[in-house]
Amino acid sequence: MSRPAHIGQEEGADWDTRLVLPEWEMLPDIGLYMDQVITLMERTFSPALPKGEITKSMVNNYVKVELIPRPVGKKYDREHLALLMMIGVLKQALSMESIAGMLALLCAQGVQSGYTRFVREVDQLEQALEQGRVDLSIGRDSPQEKAMHAGVTAAVCTISANRLLARARRDADEARQG
Repeated sequence: MSRPAHIGQEEGADWDTRLVLPEWEMLPDIGLYMDQVITLMERTFSPALPKGEITKSMVNNYVKVELIPRPVGKKYDREHLALLMMIGVLKQALSMESIAGMLALLCAQGVQSGYTRFVREVDQLEQALEQGRVDLSIGRDSPQEKAMHAGVTAAVCTISANRLLARARRDADEARQG
């Protein structure tokens, strides 16, 4: 499936209608310093996610609690960025302990593979939400697959609920003014 080359929102859609994460190949393949990482996260998540902010302190804490590996020479590579993208989405609905478990499930075969699965899962869930149907068990046999799908579903549904609430508030404000 062809995806937009830009980060954060789908072409032709309102900024608040659909979360689109960059594919692995679209993540920078050079090391980024902390300020550059924060800028990339802001551009990816803002304004699509209600709690999408990732601060320097958060990144440092994620390193400290070993959600992400230490940077190499103060630079964060593609794997760091992919992990931070997944954390940014999952933290919308899950605790740090649950996120750690989710990342372990997703990345059991490596971060690139896990991130690619995660992006595909988010895309499929966004499409299912647009059609008004989300199923927790479609094609999931193992408890690990069900847990991974349920966790990503919780995060994406939370994001969707918050976007819909923001849209409803905006529509109500416009109705009062107009």
